[in-house]
Amino acid sequence: MFRTITIYRTWWKTWKTLPVAPWVKAAAYYRAGDFSQAALHYEKGIATYKDHPALNCARIDLAYCLFREKQFELAESQLKGVTASLPHSREAHLRLARLQLWIGRTLDAAWTIRRASREMQLDGELLGLFIYSIVQNGGPGFLLREAFEQLALLPKEETTDPLLRAAQARLALIKDIEHSKARTCLSEISEAENAPVEAVILHSEMLLQEDDVATARKLLRQALNMQANHPRILSLLAESYLKSGPFFQADYARQLSITACQNSGWLSPQEMHTLAEAYFYSNDRVTALVVANKAKQEGSRLLGTYRDSADLEKLIDNISSNPQP
Repeated sequence: MFRTITIYRTWWKTWKTLPVAPWVKAAAYYRAGDFSQAALHYEKGIATYKDHPALNCARIDLAYCLFREKQFELAESQLKGVTASLPHSREAHLRLARLQLWIGRTLDAAWTIRRASREMQLDGELLGLFIYSIVQNGGPGFLLREAFEQLALLPKEETTDPLLRAAQARLALIKDIEHSKARTCLSEISEAENAPVEAVILHSEMLLQEDDVATARKLLRQALNMQANHPRILSLLAESYLKSGPFFQADYARQLSITACQNSGWLSPQEMHTLAEAYFYSNDRVTALVVANKAKQEGSRLLGTYRDSADLEKLIDNISSNPQP
């Protein structure tokens, strides 16, 4: 009885309405970690209470439930609807961009933040995510120029945001500007307590490019303690086991890559590209070709072009010209 009265009071205070029964049930399932049942009740309430003031909050919660159930495209659709209804919602844009990055849609994520910038002043985290998305996509240059125009308008206190600083440092390394300073900055940020996962990814990518496999692997394993299911972290760890030399273990790389692809809903061409390479180096060229072609197919569906499409094409050509013995 007391809980019922509390719910009524909370709903009235927050929304000036009586509680919506399906959403109350959904919230209970949500708290219990039963995201499948929570999603069903959120959907039931959304279908009935289309003009309710809590509608967009319910859709954000539904999107999270769908995300946890690996229904990524449905989750993305819900968040796109919220950003359209609430163009000034920082939280909705941030969640949408991070979801798009999770499934390998890097340019979509950049455009999500760009649309947000048309409605609100970007803060350090949003701008950092904007630059990060552009870097992960490999351009385009005009979006990067827009990002630095936004940076010039950023209040000084926002420029210390760790994600923003990490993204700038990685960009400086790519352009070979103040190399030593940028390396130190990226290392300090990624190894700090509660480091943004994107900073860890940027640092790990740099280390693998420099063939510092041991340090990259240590950093990535620490990152898995923060987000055990993150597709890009798993995929980068898999890449570390495909490096020639004493670290090479193609079979383990394949296991990691399969998990990365599963956790991204088999939507990320980058993660499937790594898996195709793992199959190739495990001498399973038939499966490698199947996965590589699926990566190519998903890459062609992206807004823009998959960053490593040229390397993927080379892999496909190599497998096709040297079929399974």
